[in-house]
Amino acid sequence: MTDNKQSRTGVWTPDLLAAGPEKRRVFIEQRRQYLAPLLAEMKALAGELDADIAERPALYGDLPWSRSLRARKTVKPFTEAVSDLESFIEHLTQYAARYKTLYEELPERRAEKKAHKERVAELKAGKAQPQIEASPAPEAEPVVDPSPFFSHLKKTG
Repeated sequence: MTDNKQSRTGVWTPDLLAAGPEKRRVFIEQRRQYLAPLLAEMKALAGELDADIAERPALYGDLPWSRSLRARKTVKPFTEAVSDLESFIEHLTQYAARYKTLYEELPERRAEKKAHKERVAELKAGKAQPQIEASPAPEAEPVVDPSPFFSHLKKTG
């Protein structure tokens, strides 16, 4: 079977995203830089649309709330699109964090856990000497008497 993949220069591929945390950071930053002006423009436009539609006169036969309900129903898809763009950026960041946790850190944690289990099994079998990790004993500092009135007396014991 031959590999007929064409070289896609300048295009992000799953292999590039899996290449390391720096590549994923660059990918996310590029997307943020691309979407930030678009998001700002869409937010401003959503506000203007909302204000423009709210200023429109009521139609004949409208109930007191009909005008505002019609305006909300009209602008809602646009504001949802703005919200979707914001959540898109958040989801990219979540993806990078989850990839790091589940594909880079998890194998290391599992290897440590496996080594610990093997060590415990060796200890139970009596093949290895137990290792006791003890913190060094703190050196006792001499107690200084804050009161100069009894400094001539020496403490014993």
